[in-house]
Amino acid sequence: MLISEAFDEHRKMEIIAAGLSSKTRESYIYAEKLAVSYFGNIEFSSIRAEDVVDFYEHLLSWQAPDTARGNIICLRAVARYMKRRHNNSLDPEDIKVPKREKREIEYLTETEVMEFIEVIGEKHRGYAEINRLRNIAIVELLYASGLRVGELCKLNRNSIKNRQFTVVGKSKEPRLCFINQRSENALNAYLKVRNDNNPALFISNQNERRITSGNVRRIFQNACTRSDFEGVHPHTIRHSFATLMLERRVDIRYIADLMGHRSLDTTKMYTHYSNPKLKQIYRVAMGDV
Repeated sequence: MLISEAFDEHRKMEIIAAGLSSKTRESYIYAEKLAVSYFGNIEFSSIRAEDVVDFYEHLLSWQAPDTARGNIICLRAVARYMKRRHNNSLDPEDIKVPKREKREIEYLTETEVMEFIEVIGEKHRGYAEINRLRNIAIVELLYASGLRVGELCKLNRNSIKNRQFTVVGKSKEPRLCFINQRSENALNAYLKVRNDNNPALFISNQNERRITSGNVRRIFQNACTRSDFEGVHPHTIRHSFATLMLERRVDIRYIADLMGHRSLDTTKMYTHYSNPKLKQIYRVAMGDV
């Protein structure tokens, strides 16, 4: 079975059949393209463990360590499937997954978020007004709710009522989300100039189809290109939301609920970067009040 065929079968039987997210499917499609580009579309059984090491080193020459690691994880998952279903010779246990790179959470302060929204909202030649209002509303909504970009793209016009709505995230469990007056105003301004019948809350103005995660990421990339901001992604705004909640002394358990984290340990990572209560305790203990 060729590499492309192995990935296709794995995607059908292990990802689509299991109801995993579109983002997961996209990750495996991307890993497949990289593998075929590097090895050629050869028989999957001809790949050796040492070849995977060389592949990883190749990825590291132009990818961030965690990105390269993710692609190796995808390849190992396909190898595990092939071993189980087709008795493939490549043992997945021989494919060692590199350790995750330790890195700080990237987030913007509240002031920086507002500055970023100003960049998004700047009028310039070729920037259609409907797109400008849409992009403002997207950032405002992400910051007000802490949504994942994929969750935002699935929203419909009638999803938000009385400034609250429900989404189903990674945990497959519904969670309640909220927006503030500012984001509601931005949404109303955008929807006011829409004249289509698409039920999607956000659409691409070019084809009037539901906006995709890739569309949203490009909006952020374009804003960074024409400003002093660097590396701001939709997930950066999600991190910024969580950090703001912590700075406002919201109990970490509620932040976990708002973020849709299955484990409180995931939410606790934000305390390493912003913990005003701990800072106050330190200041009192040191007499620096």
